[in-house]
Amino acid sequence: MKEKKFMKIDFISFSFSKGGAAIAADKFKSLVLKLNCSVDGISQDNAGGYQFFKRLVSFSLGKLERDKNPIKHSLNLFSYPPVPKSFQEKKSLHHIHWINNDTLSIFDFDKIPSGSILTLHDEWLYCGTEHCYQVGDNSDFFAVGYPWFSRKYSGIPWHAIIWRIKLKKLSRRRDLIITVPSNWILERAKRSLILKELPIYLLPNPIDVDTFYARRHENNLSLREQCGFKSEDFVFCFGAVGGKNNPLKGSHLLEKAFEVLISSLSESESNKIKIITFGGSEQGSDKLCGVDVYQMGHISSPADLAEVYSSADCVVVPSLVESFGQVAAEALACETPVISFACSGLLDIVVDGKTGLTAEAYDVDQLAERFKLMALLPEIERSEMGKRGRKHVVKSFSYSVIAEKYQMIIDEAKKLKVLHF
Repeated sequence: MKEKKFMKIDFISFSFSKGGAAIAADKFKSLVLKLNCSVDGISQDNAGGYQFFKRLVSFSLGKLERDKNPIKHSLNLFSYPPVPKSFQEKKSLHHIHWINNDTLSIFDFDKIPSGSILTLHDEWLYCGTEHCYQVGDNSDFFAVGYPWFSRKYSGIPWHAIIWRIKLKKLSRRRDLIITVPSNWILERAKRSLILKELPIYLLPNPIDVDTFYARRHENNLSLREQCGFKSEDFVFCFGAVGGKNNPLKGSHLLEKAFEVLISSLSESESNKIKIITFGGSEQGSDKLCGVDVYQMGHISSPADLAEVYSSADCVVVPSLVESFGQVAAEALACETPVISFACSGLLDIVVDGKTGLTAEAYDVDQLAERFKLMALLPEIERSEMGKRGRKHVVKSFSYSVIAEKYQMIIDEAKKLKVLHF
């Protein structure tokens, strides 16, 4: 069979600018352009009031179910009209990213064209309504099926309803490709009843190592001075979109770990501990457990973010769950060691004793011990750890490496498209 030419790839995402998934989707758009493909992006970045009203209806109905999982939940009852309309373009491939906030309705999943690539930025596609299965819950409903009634949720059983609709629409399909950003989510997707029969590929988020590099000899010192810190201080850095408002980012565990750390140090040692934060709405000086904190607020420029990473002696990622671990990878690209819990997608990025230090998942005392160990390490050892971190990121997540993997997946998608054309 002669292969048909597909000249364009339609990218679909709720946004290409708001949030980590949006930024990752935009990076893949850039990769496609480097692969000499034309690109069209469809998002709700410029959607009107009627679409917002539909999102509000879906969100309100979701509140009729209650569970103890504090993260975002989505029903996705409605589609943003340009999305299903784009499915009618027969000669385009489709790369579908984060389609929640009623970007693509669950009722339209069977309309997704053959050969489409679906990238998981969280666990929603194979779970019920939650975007991340509850941390520490080993019932694994996504692998065995969501019951109609459970002590884990009450009210309208949206978990069971939405999961069954997704199961019906996707589990019998063999003409789609799933990509995931880490080995952790790869293993879980392969166990899920909804996706396990589909081809699932590991495709990490690309890191721009030409932007994220060590800038210690550029504006590093001036930034520390701007924060009111001295050159001899030991500066930890913590950053997350939404700051303290996202419970999965672990800021509550970070605070407890710093309490333990400061109590274990002498007064002269604790006076040298400083913290830089970014990602929240606050800016300016603050205190945490008596430690001086400088809040950078939201940072939109990658170059500015690289400068922040470079100004720190260590970046802390205390997340309970990360589908990938963007902050950790970017920090390591800047040769700044990372401390994290040994969990989820972070396992692919932070290699204990080599690119940083890891603590047993959610163990606050051990996390504090890792803080102390990093702060007491000789500077030359931290520097070598950072250099190994950059080598790891360049080898595993740089644009050229991910572009090669992405091209292979696009080629597989084209074959599926031709087979079902």
